[in-house]
Amino acid sequence: MDGIDKAGGATDVSRLRPSSVQPAQAAAPVSAAQAQVEADSSLSEAFAALADAGAPVDGKKVDAIRSLIQSGAYPIDPQKIAAKMVALDFPERGESADA
Repeated sequence: MDGIDKAGGATDVSRLRPSSVQPAQAAAPVSAAQAQVEADSSLSEAFAALADAGAPVDGKKVDAIRSLIQSGAYPIDPQKIAAKMVALDFPERGESADA
C-alpha cells in the first residue's frame, strides 16, 4: 500500500476519468424511464376506456336466441358442443375431435 502515495496520491483522480465522459450522460436513463412511465400510463388509460365501454354484445341477436330457447325451437347439438369444449381444452385435437 505504500506505492499508492508514490503513484501520485489518492486525491489525484483526474487522470483516471477519460476526457470523453460527460456528466450529462447519466441523465439519459432517467428520461427513458419517464418515457416508459408515460407509455404505461397511456396503456392504462386505454384499457380503462375499453373496460368502461363494456363487452361488444349484439343485443338483438341475444334476444333472438333467448326467445328461441324459451320456445324450444333452438337446435341443440350435444356432439358439436362437446367437440367445441374439447377444442378449447386441447387445441391440437381440433373441433373434429370425438367427444
